[in-house]
Amino acid sequence: MPRSAQPPTGPLAEAERLRAVRAAVRAGEHADELQRLVRLAARVLRVPLAMVSCVDADREVVQAAVGLPEPWASRGWAPLSHSLCAHVVRLDGPVVLFDARGDPAYREHAAVLEMGARAYAGFPLRQGEHTLGAFCAADVVVRRWSEDDLELLEDLAAVVAAELAVRSAAQEAEASREQVRLLTRRLHEQSRTDPLTGAADRRRFEERAADELARLERHPAPLAVTLVDVDRFERIRHIAGQRTGEAVLAEVAARVQVTLRRTDLLARVGDDEFAVLLPDTDAQSAERLAQRVRRAVAEDDIAGWWVTVSTGSADHRPGGGVQQLYDDAGAALRAAAAREREGGGTAGGDRGAGRPPA
Repeated sequence: MPRSAQPPTGPLAEAERLRAVRAAVRAGEHADELQRLVRLAARVLRVPLAMVSCVDADREVVQAAVGLPEPWASRGWAPLSHSLCAHVVRLDGPVVLFDARGDPAYREHAAVLEMGARAYAGFPLRQGEHTLGAFCAADVVVRRWSEDDLELLEDLAAVVAAELAVRSAAQEAEASREQVRLLTRRLHEQSRTDPLTGAADRRRFEERAADELARLERHPAPLAVTLVDVDRFERIRHIAGQRTGEAVLAEVAARVQVTLRRTDLLARVGDDEFAVLLPDTDAQSAERLAQRVRRAVAEDDIAGWWVTVSTGSADHRPGGGVQQLYDDAGAALRAAAAREREGGGTAGGDRGAGRPPA
């Protein structure tokens, strides 16, 4: 094997083993197959305890067990000080004890003194280069394990390791699919996002509006749209330049966004025009929002310019579609502009000239 292909050793190898252990623990959760296998082992071997466990950095995690005493059975784990399976991992091979109390290496072990283990046989759960834990059986009396007993435990350990590997691979595949779905959704949203302002584009606005109208057919509720138009934007861009114009649009979008709820959608639908889709909102509430928008935009100068916006709001009419809702809001916006030009006040929009502050 070339040097670059050598498996890692030391802390790096242990870190990789622990990652594999935690994946196996997740894979083994609620696995009825593992519980059936430990019941089978206990019944065939006629032992009071059989167990599948994974050995983490500071504990033995019980994946399935028969006869495990309390409090470890309820906890689902035991400290490494009480784990004979940890020795299977440490030795990277089977541990077989006929009489643990007569073995100088194990007679003072907490599993022997406190948990009552007298005889023990554990075989490693292997995954590639790593030993994750053990399939084990234990008795409270001296026992001479037969070759058939040990072969059965070794075979069951291999079956459990394969089952955990399959489950881990399935979970990793599902996690990968979920990442692909999230990435696809994010790319889909980005493809329908205005790159300058971060607001939705017109296509996304129309799709979302159509979805909301379809929802209203099942669950009737109000729906409104408010259009926001930057006043005298061409004058600002002509005098101050393209970059300043872009800064104005980006800041206007940001100031509008902070006035909205999470369920509202802000979209850039024209060069200097934005639309706000307002689910569960009637005409009066939409106009109150429009007032907040106008105040938020005009509160401070933007890039050295006093910027104002005009607004027009409309709510959904029964039988009307997306275009009807948009057209009604556009008509309200034009009416507000006309009233301002005729000196009729600013009830529908504060229309003013963009100009440098004095």
